Amino acid sequence: MIGVIIATHGQFGNALLSTLHMILGEVEGLVSVPLFPEDSLESFKGKVEKAMQDLGTRESGSLILVDMLGGTPFNVAIQLATQGKIQVVAGVNLPMLIKVASHRNETNLANLTNEVQAATRESIVTSLELFKNRP
Repeated sequence: MIGVIIATHGQFGNALLSTLHMILGEVEGLVSVPLFPEDSLESFKGKVEKAMQDLGTRESGSLILVDMLGGTPFNVAIQLATQGKIQVVAGVNLPMLIKVASHRNETNLANLTNEVQAATRESIVTSLELFKNRP
């Protein structure tokens, strides 16, 4: 099973995980690692590394979902991605989590990463798009 870490600023990841549980029920192998103002880069990196170790998914790999490109969670995740079977996707949201939770046992880490990115892009729509062919 591919392990999933949601690494975000503050409680955002915890809220997403709680909402995912409300929709899908309890989902194993997904954890949230919040970054707090008192965390240094190194202490946060240690928290993420511990979460990966606790998931025990070294063989199947880990997917780290972060809240924004260029933030501390992203920078830490990218550092870790150079050390093994780890992929990173920025822009975590609820449709992304649902896709991950529903498909991570059916594919490998590289395919899941690509599927998650594609599905998330498709889930972003505007009212202009929805109503453009409306009379």
